[in-house]
Amino acid sequence: MEKNYVDITLLDTRCWASVLESMKYTFKGWVKEVVEEVISDKMCNVNLEDKRLNTEELCQRWNISKQTLEKWEKDGRIERLPLGGRKKLFSMADILRAESEGLIRTAC
Repeated sequence: MEKNYVDITLLDTRCWASVLESMKYTFKGWVKEVVEEVISDKMCNVNLEDKRLNTEELCQRWNISKQTLEKWEKDGRIERLPLGGRKKLFSMADILRAESEGLIRTAC
């Protein structure tokens, strides 16, 4: 009967070292891909709630003028963050709430 396999005892230790090194880089690549994907997913979820938009960014998102945004603030459709001073920032959580509740009809 003919042997169709390589006798592993005949393989040189250098050959095994090469095979193991190749496997190491293959597994390292797979692990890196998985870790990057998990981090990316987690960061997207975390950053979405922590993100803030200024007046210009929010007006662009909703395709409205600054005057309309000011009117909607007075009407209570959206609240700015209490920072003090002249700069206005809006939390993404409030923006998404306004959009999901249909308070902003021009939302993307």
